[in-house]
Amino acid sequence: MKIIADLTKGELFADICKFKISCNVRTLKNGKRTSSEVIRTIPGNFPYDPQPFPKGVWNITAIEWQKDKKFNIDTYGPVKIRTDASQMVNVWELDADGDYFAETEKKVKDEAYLFHYSTSSTTLGCIRMNSADDAIILAGLLQKYLDRGEAVQLEVI
Repeated sequence: MKIIADLTKGELFADICKFKISCNVRTLKNGKRTSSEVIRTIPGNFPYDPQPFPKGVWNITAIEWQKDKKFNIDTYGPVKIRTDASQMVNVWELDADGDYFAETEKKVKDEAYLFHYSTSSTTLGCIRMNSADDAIILAGLLQKYLDRGEAVQLEVI
């Protein structure tokens, strides 16, 4: 199965379903993040300014349900849809107070890009489903394919 996420149009197509999505990222550059709100890469734990979900072809790797994992429901909604999406990001230097100071040329890999619902309208680069119900419907659909051992590809445009 292949699903398509169009970040410009804010639409996700999966099977015969169409969902509203967004990728409104809180960054220093767009002023939605303050210098004291430092975010770190996964893996590596390097300070960086979050970036939008990377474009390209990725795989859906797992479905994590709230009832099984007990994660922060305000941040991740009822389900996390995991992907293998990654991108290279610039590391930031921090000042003596531990705040963002300056972007460097050093690049590191950032992973852990998800699909999920959140009560916040912004994310740290994940694709946000428009509603908790949409996240449940999409996850249920994808879970069926994954349970059968079928690959689920994601194309982000």
